[in-house]
Amino acid sequence: MATTMHVEVVSAERHVLSADAVELYARSVEGEIGILPGHQPALIELDIAPVRVKLEDGTWETIAVHHGLLYVGRDGLIVLADVAEPASSIDAARAETALRELEGRQAAGDDPVLRASIQRARTRLTVADG
Repeated sequence: MATTMHVEVVSAERHVLSADAVELYARSVEGEIGILPGHQPALIELDIAPVRVKLEDGTWETIAVHHGLLYVGRDGLIVLADVAEPASSIDAARAETALRELEGRQAAGDDPVLRASIQRARTRLTVADG
């Protein structure tokens, strides 16, 4: 059995990660999922949440993913995200300001688009804070 798996994370705008990894954790629309080398093939719909990848050298990469698909194949994993933002590209102060503004607007009523925007801002903060 393989001890690593190749992981690719891409969005419509850019290629975010290409690396060998030993673990991947994400949140699907049905709940949290962990993938290890040798996982059975699968196609999983991702929610708005961080994707955490433990690289072969033991370091972690965390990426804010805003919906997408996780394809688990025999040769590795591909995350195809609507938006994928590595921690290094997130402006935490800007995300915090956006979150406060969005939460202030949420008091006016329940809006699914606003809820998704709040979740994206929270995900950015989680990833930026490490």
